[in-house]
Amino acid sequence: MSTFVRGCCRAYRRIARAFPHQYRAICGDGLEQLGEDLVPRVWQQQGVVGLIRLFGDLALRLPCEHVSTWADRLREATMADDVFEGTWRARQSEPSVWKVDDRPAPQQAYLRFEPTDTGYLMVAYGVVNGQACAERPQMIIADGRRRPLLDLSGRPVPGLPAGAMTFGSRPDPQTLELRSEVDGQVLGAGRYEVSADGKTLTVTNKGSGPKGSFEVVMVLERVVRDPYRA
Repeated sequence: MSTFVRGCCRAYRRIARAFPHQYRAICGDGLEQLGEDLVPRVWQQQGVVGLIRLFGDLALRLPCEHVSTWADRLREATMADDVFEGTWRARQSEPSVWKVDDRPAPQQAYLRFEPTDTGYLMVAYGVVNGQACAERPQMIIADGRRRPLLDLSGRPVPGLPAGAMTFGSRPDPQTLELRSEVDGQVLGAGRYEVSADGKTLTVTNKGSGPKGSFEVVMVLERVVRDPYRA
């Protein structure tokens, strides 16, 4: 390998090391190794013109990656956290109301809110009589529009009357409301209200089911280390 080609390899490595840390963390040593492999081959096949193109592409990419990195940092710094997103755990010390058919109150109860393009996906799960259990996931679209009450696959929910409708609303940024009914009869009405400090969530659910009326009032606290996040 000629002195000129070795010098080009060193120059490529130095430019590669000037890329943002995040970019290099993903690529590892691959970008520097790429120069070691490409420079001699480009020199042999395309000569000086090929090297100019190779270094030109690298030089153009360098400022683009730095701009992209700073844009991501700015977006993260200005992005407001969603008050509902994440996992919430019922406070065992808080008094609660649990009147749901003949089912016992859960020993542990959790709610998970995942933002979607249209609202939230809400999942309720917990432990009852020492066994893990989960409720049917629900979509909350808080635009006030009435929609057929369907499962996530777009099919009618088993056990619910035909023609059941649901609609959600957001009276204020800290509150979500969800209501379902059929032929003017209320099947369920839920209210989810996050405290001003964002640390607790008060849930109130009332309605009627196949076995009679039900009522749930529960206070949950945000799980700081979300088990669904790395």
